[in-house]
Amino acid sequence: MASDYNLSITGATLRRPDSIETARMYLELGDWSAVRKRVVEDNIYQLNSEASLKRFAGDIVRRLRNLTDDELRFLVDSFADDQSAMLWVAVCRTYPFVSGLSARVLRDGYEQGIPAYTEGAFETYFEQEAQMHPELLDLSLRSHKKVRTQIFRMLVECGMIAEDGTITPIHPSPAFARTIDAAHQEDLDLFPGVTLR
Repeated sequence: MASDYNLSITGATLRRPDSIETARMYLELGDWSAVRKRVVEDNIYQLNSEASLKRFAGDIVRRLRNLTDDELRFLVDSFADDQSAMLWVAVCRTYPFVSGLSARVLRDGYEQGIPAYTEGAFETYFEQEAQMHPELLDLSLRSHKKVRTQIFRMLVECGMIAEDGTITPIHPSPAFARTIDAAHQEDLDLFPGVTLR
């Protein structure tokens, strides 16, 4: 699990098809190093730049390895909102900043009648988190903007917000809730507009 409060999310966004294929390869090979090697050697993501391929493979593997084997199997075999929800769990376990944003800005805000996720909401949350995690202030303005943009894009790809920032709840199934590892029940609180426990 990710132990540091890092925001090194300036590479891949959600990349759903690539993430699903990477999870499937891990379930076949049982070794994340072998997965990364195959992704790069066979250009599984079909990218023109080897540097981008390596960076995206690193990002996707870093997220997926925070899921249990049962969660990975569920991800590969599921569809629609269940798949989106499990991919979002992987992102949130990797980046505590994003986990807090999902639970406290999107979910709590939605429950309080705030219908949209805005740039201002991100900045307010960022400032609050920086008081407890001053390393966030080390981000350059360029990196700060890129992080904000990447998180927005991932939320859109998950279907949790629309392009205009309107919160659009997804509805994971009871099977999703049952699959979430017992040690990570807080992950069930990441989603606005639904009660999973």
